[in-house]
Amino acid sequence: MTLHDDTPAVRSEEWEATLAQAFGEVLGRPLAEYDGKARYGAYYSGNFLAETELDRDPRWVGRAVLAGEETVAQDHLLLTPPGDLDETALVFDASRSLFHVESRGLPAELAAFAAELAAAVEEAGHGRWNGALLGADLGRIAERHGVDLASPGLPGDLWTLWRVRLASGDTLLDALLAATGLTAATSPELMPRGLGDSADEVDDEAHEHVAEVADPALRDYLAAFCDPESHDLALALYGADGEDGEGDDDGDGEDEDDDVVISWEGAVDQYEITVHRLEP
Repeated sequence: MTLHDDTPAVRSEEWEATLAQAFGEVLGRPLAEYDGKARYGAYYSGNFLAETELDRDPRWVGRAVLAGEETVAQDHLLLTPPGDLDETALVFDASRSLFHVESRGLPAELAAFAAELAAAVEEAGHGRWNGALLGADLGRIAERHGVDLASPGLPGDLWTLWRVRLASGDTLLDALLAATGLTAATSPELMPRGLGDSADEVDDEAHEHVAEVADPALRDYLAAFCDPESHDLALALYGADGEDGEGDDDGDGEDEDDDVVISWEGAVDQYEITVHRLEP
């Protein structure tokens, strides 16, 4: 895991239009048909975080990270057909990520901290994420009470990372680029290597899905993200071309049909990358 202090990506209008056209093909309709006033975000979640103990890695709760001053880069989280795509390091924003918090095990000397955490969780219970706290809110509360969330003396279940927000701007294109590891591809010359000689490892349907993508490098790269039968990175579309997706109210307070634009399930349901439409 690597910490980054990144500046926003700058893309030319021509390259922006090329990217938008490409992701319109992936989604099945132009990006201009989506709500342009809404905010969008991409999230990484699933069993893999817990099984690798990444959901308890103390680097998620550093002061600068929770304040949004630094991002966190992590590789080996995104599976694509073996031997083809360049290793994709996803970049995360812990300040806008979601944490489950359990304050009941805190010692008596941190009673005020525990009380404020409990109140924040209760208030968050009325929101879209059913009690999960934003990293920024968790960090502000901890800083007010002088608590180092990475301290080994705190209860092990005080915080658990649940959904990790990929670092991006708030537009739909920004979220899609983050979800596919393309935020840093701010020009055609910076496009990562695509499928190349391993193209036959992706189902023909995936290649057909992106056949109209104008840029050859983008077309080759995005084919790996368009195979609905892949065991590594299975595409699921929501609300495109009349499809509603399967819908999955997983008990976490949200109906996946309501705001999911697109998702990818990896390693046979071990992890999921999901692009959500958020409140304006």
